[in-house]
Amino acid sequence: MIILNDEDLRRFIPNVLITVDGEDTLYEKIEPNMVIAEASLCNIFLGPDRMAQPMQMTDTLRNAASVYVANEAFRMAVPSLDLVLTPNGFGIVNNQNVVPASKERIERLLFSLARMRDKAASTMVIELASIEGYADTPQGKEFASSLFLPLETHLAGLADPEKQFWNEYLRIRNLAAPIENEVADEFVSPELMERLRLAPFEKGSEYALLGGRVRRIIARAIESGKLDNRALTDVVNFIRSNPDKYPEWHSSKTAELFDPPVFYNEKESSGFWF
Repeated sequence: MIILNDEDLRRFIPNVLITVDGEDTLYEKIEPNMVIAEASLCNIFLGPDRMAQPMQMTDTLRNAASVYVANEAFRMAVPSLDLVLTPNGFGIVNNQNVVPASKERIERLLFSLARMRDKAASTMVIELASIEGYADTPQGKEFASSLFLPLETHLAGLADPEKQFWNEYLRIRNLAAPIENEVADEFVSPELMERLRLAPFEKGSEYALLGGRVRRIIARAIESGKLDNRALTDVVNFIRSNPDKYPEWHSSKTAELFDPPVFYNEKESSGFWF
């Protein structure tokens, strides 16, 4: 497991009272939730090979993974941590020194835990993108299938700050998918779009700036409900003026839309127009 014991867990969850003799530790209480959190960590981000060797990770990646697991596991466990099952039903854990938190404070805590989890997720994506070959893994391919990554810079102005960031990322990504495909088919070509999506996973990629330009156009389309064809035409003109930089576009069928064959009116033609 990423987090091995109660001492490690408490590094990521502050303000937890010390366990007295005879009580279960916080680690023991939320260990089943950590197993679930680690499963999502593996399936969505790391993959089984990298997950099996946490000590081979960079310090940044391992720390972000630990923050993700601790906060997500604690978030899942919070609703039941102050409840006990008695023969007569559920009761609230209480004593004369500690007053149960209000519903509003619990909700703020849950939101804060989700926010920390999502910040850790963003950190992991940045770190993983820098690892050679990650884009070829199932997890990397999933992230590289969209221009939008779970980063605040990618979702600026689109994500609702009052909602969980990860859920907002999934919502925006789903909204962007058909628009990205339309932009690919009619303007930048599917071949070039694939390279633009891969740019964050390629060190020193010359496609990153163009990818950001196209992403911002798509972000405006999500907000307004309409694509800015003028801006996309400007993008195409920029691509056409740099034939050596974007060979994927120049050899694509989409490029033919902007350079149609010329019809010459000749007497020998089967159809002649005056």
